[in-house]
Amino acid sequence: MKKNKYILLLSLFVLAYVQQAAAQEKEVVKEMVRLKYYNDSNRVQYLLIESLLRKGNNVAPQQNKAYELYLDSKDNSSLIAKVVTDEAGRAKSFLPPSLKDAWDAGAQHTFIAVEPGEEDAKTELEVAKAKISIDTTSDEGTRSITVEVQKYESGKWLPAPEVELKVGIQRLGAVLSAGEEETYTTDSSGTVTVEFKKDSLPGDEKGNIVLAAKAEDNDQFGNLLITKTVPWGEKVKPDDSFFHQRALWATKFHTPIWLLFMAYSIVIGVWATIIYLIFQIIKIKKTGQSVS
Repeated sequence: MKKNKYILLLSLFVLAYVQQAAAQEKEVVKEMVRLKYYNDSNRVQYLLIESLLRKGNNVAPQQNKAYELYLDSKDNSSLIAKVVTDEAGRAKSFLPPSLKDAWDAGAQHTFIAVEPGEEDAKTELEVAKAKISIDTTSDEGTRSITVEVQKYESGKWLPAPEVELKVGIQRLGAVLSAGEEETYTTDSSGTVTVEFKKDSLPGDEKGNIVLAAKAEDNDQFGNLLITKTVPWGEKVKPDDSFFHQRALWATKFHTPIWLLFMAYSIVIGVWATIIYLIFQIIKIKKTGQSVS
């Protein structure tokens, strides 16, 4: 009876394993190509393309994948760049000066990514032209940050409402919120004002910190970033005492006293022995000459 139970249990394990293997074989490998647009300080504009392979729940980057990037249409005059993805499956390209007139001509543009030799686009990204500005005020000890986002429509710049922003202090690639909220949204005038509540933050030697306002993956405008340096931080002087103390990791001018004593004692001891031996040899030689 027990033997039959073991056989039945083993059969169930084998069946489950076979079904799982069959399911994995049926998993479809899907290629994912993403385009992102970045506008840094209203001056530097670039595209980031990311190429991935998805199989089931696993996502892996596609390395050395070639793409051609175009602005609005797939022709040679609209070519932005030819790129190849890196180890992370990403490639970056700046908008060339040759396309400045085409960019200025329209309020909305479409970025196109295709594989070399292919007609159909792998992915497209539609963005509207926008610009972002940042300003600061200080009234009776209360510091505030004001950010304005504008969009280009009908040949003029208009307020851009309902744009979600991160407003705060730039720290190691991220933005530390200046206020109590994680994000803020522009009003009907395209502006948002945030009270600066992060007092006593360490700055540089002059107390400067970098304020930043950032829109991430906005459906209309892509990624916008603006920064401003202000003296709102605490002055921090570099602490070099760690390298000036007498320790094993210090420079030769800060060697520990005990280590210097050992080293010089060894050197003096060796040379004293050599000199003593030389004098003894000379003494022996003179004694031999007097005897003869």
